Amino acid sequence: MKKIIYPAFIATIISTSAFTIVTGNNWTVKEDSYTVKFNSKKGKDFSGIFKGLKSSIQFDEANLSTSKISASIDANTVNTGNGMRNKHARQGLGADKFPNIKFESVAIVKTSSGYEANGKLTVKDVTKEIKLPFTFNKNANGGVFVGKFQLIPSEYHVDKSGTPELLEIELNVEVTQ
Repeated sequence: MKKIIYPAFIATIISTSAFTIVTGNNWTVKEDSYTVKFNSKKGKDFSGIFKGLKSSIQFDEANLSTSKISASIDANTVNTGNGMRNKHARQGLGADKFPNIKFESVAIVKTSSGYEANGKLTVKDVTKEIKLPFTFNKNANGGVFVGKFQLIPSEYHVDKSGTPELLEIELNVEVTQ
């Protein structure tokens, strides 16, 4: 009987430890503790925020090959502080037909200033490969991901009159484990 119990006990401990290691790198966005901002960098003055962030974040600074970020934002939540401009932005994004803006990493690498998520950004009916530089600062309650990248709206078929030529997207996402 002891010959059966000990191997089963050891297998259980190993399985539980392996599960803990895998799940210990999952991060959950703190509700209402994130910002997704956009600002025009060329052309018309245009800025605002998005809400409705949904994500799956597996991030391990010590093992980036297992790290992955998938996120989407609700295009209908665009808020520029101006009701008419919000309506035009939703139309430009095609939010009725394409309600989500999505990002999915294919690789995360260490850089001299932090990290870079290489992945695919989908806006409307266009998916393009982008590089999303970010930092991660761990703290007692979890951590904070901070990133910034630029995009050309017209490359994603966002070409409604008044759309800026270049947007800078800023992300500040508090997470817990």
